[in-house]
Amino acid sequence: MIKTTAVSMSTILIIAGLLMFVVGTAYPLVTVVVDSTPPIIVSTTPADGATIPKISSISAQLRDLESGILTIGAYLYNPSGGLIMLYAPSLSSGTIYEGTWSVSFSEIATPGNNYKIYFVVKNKAGIAIDKNVYFNIYMALQGTWYVNDVEITSSTQTVYATSASVNFKFVKTAGLADSSITCTVWEGTNQILTLTNSATSTWTGSYTLALGTHTLNLKASDGTQIVTMSVIGLQVGPEGFKLPQLNILQISGLASAGIGLVLIVASKKRRKT
Repeated sequence: MIKTTAVSMSTILIIAGLLMFVVGTAYPLVTVVVDSTPPIIVSTTPADGATIPKISSISAQLRDLESGILTIGAYLYNPSGGLIMLYAPSLSSGTIYEGTWSVSFSEIATPGNNYKIYFVVKNKAGIAIDKNVYFNIYMALQGTWYVNDVEITSSTQTVYATSASVNFKFVKTAGLADSSITCTVWEGTNQILTLTNSATSTWTGSYTLALGTHTLNLKASDGTQIVTMSVIGLQVGPEGFKLPQLNILQISGLASAGIGLVLIVASKKRRKT
């Protein structure tokens, strides 16, 4: 009787196990993720308010610890508000719960203020968040100054001019549009000349200076940056007559000869008297 009961219990356990297996297969367990909060945009590149020389990639560091990031879209607009392109950054590092999404594209280097990236991020719970990021593309002003066609390469340079009318020129090699550039010449705190945009990337002008030596500051500005070169010695007009440089022996000799000449003249006068 005891053996029969034991066999019966074993049979029941086997049957129950098989039933649980079949039911578990037909009705698998379900994992439920509760997420009622939107994703977090931790940071972006470029950052909001950034000034950069060009843009060739967009990235965003995102966090959603509950359900994870599902999708991200990045709409790039030009300063006039026109859509350049919609990008779909992909996960480049980290995980869907906390990581960085990035996308690269052909370089854009057209200067302008208030380019915009409109980010839209959605998590796996279907909750989305968006953000506008504004940035500027700025190409630093670069160029060369000339005085009477002599290139100014040092802030301690001296230039000689035989005419009182001196010619100035600035040639831009990089920077914003010509309409944004102003080129001026200063002597001390006085602005003495504003150059004219006479050709593409070229500004010229002339000014009549008094004869003598002048210290000038040459400034090219785009409103953000100033390219300044200084001419510490601008010699205007002929240098004029200069006494020869004599050494002490030569000076002593001339003095002795002078004294001798005086004595000879005085001796002749005494003889006549």
